Amino acid sequence: MRYGCRPDTFAGIPPLPVDRFTTSSPRSVVSMSLVRLFTQRIALGLVAVWGVLTIVFAMFMGTRHWGIQQEIGMAQWAGEDLSEAEEQARIEAYLAERNLDGSLTERYLEWTVDMFLLRWGDSFETGEAVFPLVLEATGRTLMYVLPAVALAVVAGVLIGLLAALRPGGSLATGTVAVAYTLFALPNFFVGGMALSYTSSETVAANPWLFAHALPIGLTATSLLGGYVSFTRAQALESAGEEFITLVRAKGATPRRLATHVVRNGAIPLFSMLFTEVFALLVLSVFVIETLFAIEGLGFVLFEAIETRDLPVLLGGTMVIIAIGVACNIIQDASYTVLDPRVDTDTR
Repeated sequence: MRYGCRPDTFAGIPPLPVDRFTTSSPRSVVSMSLVRLFTQRIALGLVAVWGVLTIVFAMFMGTRHWGIQQEIGMAQWAGEDLSEAEEQARIEAYLAERNLDGSLTERYLEWTVDMFLLRWGDSFETGEAVFPLVLEATGRTLMYVLPAVALAVVAGVLIGLLAALRPGGSLATGTVAVAYTLFALPNFFVGGMALSYTSSETVAANPWLFAHALPIGLTATSLLGGYVSFTRAQALESAGEEFITLVRAKGATPRRLATHVVRNGAIPLFSMLFTEVFALLVLSVFVIETLFAIEGLGFVLFEAIETRDLPVLLGGTMVIIAIGVACNIIQDASYTVLDPRVDTDTR
């Protein structure tokens, strides 16, 4: 054989071992990476839950129980002459009723284990089961938060693209100015002024307006300015790249050009949705729900802090952390979908 080898040249040489990873398809490798990523994020989330619950429990137990002190003060104001022993007996009964007696270590371990096992007990104030109470409050919050986020994201992306791709236009300048003005106005002030100039009969007669429309609008405007600014910055950065210049030279329509810009900046825009937006929402929810008396998660947590209702406080904290961990996982998983070039193993 002129260009080959003799058949017996490799006789007796064992075949080379086949690497098991080389036979795997790219899709299976990506799936394994995503599973590994999800496992890591869930483990980190559990550690975060434990840390935050520990901090909340320590702050709760490290401060005075003003609930029983208020009861004792009201009793003395009503004319009851309580001795020191009677006051101490009332305090001990108050703590025992709420399962806060015993050693600090026992209480910490018991509360922590119950929180992770979703045995959240009953509210100190109302006696309701905490788990369905917190879930129902979370559902009420999501009823106006989800539409507000969708409205802020869509409007913010459109205004930001308009300002970046047509920077000299009057429409772009006007919309950006309006968005920044709405962002600068404090939502609690706008909502408070709306309530102050409205009678209680009008509020009762228009529950949809004050329980849904205004909360959605105020929450959306608190997020709009940041998304407009971030989208505009990303669009300006992408608009100067070579492929955008090539698309312009080929005569692409503004809609087609905006599509290319959004695809190029999809990952940072999507990341902002789960970082800055989530952090800002946590603060806005407390203000909006307290202002409009919406019995959502922020309102329930605010009352739990005021009344030192530990089960509700820890349960609400668990929900907020769980939503944050879920958003983090969705964010990481979306990177591969938005840009297949992203290596999942590096995150």
